[in-house]
Amino acid sequence: MANYTYVDDRVESKSEKHIRIFLIILFFVEVAITTMPFIQAPAALVANQLPEGTVITNNLYVTVTGFNMLVQTNGYTQNGSIMVAAIGAVIVVFPLVAFFFNILDKKSKKKFVVSGICSVACAIAITFSMSQFSLGPGAFITLIINVVGLFMSAQGFQATMIRQRNGG
Repeated sequence: MANYTYVDDRVESKSEKHIRIFLIILFFVEVAITTMPFIQAPAALVANQLPEGTVITNNLYVTVTGFNMLVQTNGYTQNGSIMVAAIGAVIVVFPLVAFFFNILDKKSKKKFVVSGICSVACAIAITFSMSQFSLGPGAFITLIINVVGLFMSAQGFQATMIRQRNGG
């Protein structure tokens, strides 16, 4: 007699599901952190490089959030403002891309590859492009989240490979 029940062979395992949900929460928190200060620098040092929508505290230090790096209120006319906007785009847009990949892709291992690439790109953007400024608390928390996200992406990729190898 024929078996008429439908079983999808490409359903994610329990460990993949837990890792995917953890990555969704991680990237959501990372997007929410873009409103925290990323750069703190002396105002005299960065007067020509930062957007006009920055908060100047005590007329000595300038504080810029990750979102302010991307969306500049006075346009991209100052020196270095396009580079700051590109760094802001990496910091804000890449976690959004990884977030939506993890929400929408439930069966393949592409979500873990995209999450890993986005984590590495954000960590590189924060580490090497902001070396002349002192990093704010948002940058440090984002770096920690990206390192954890990279390791969890590797674990999810490995869990997917094991599931596919076992025929499940």
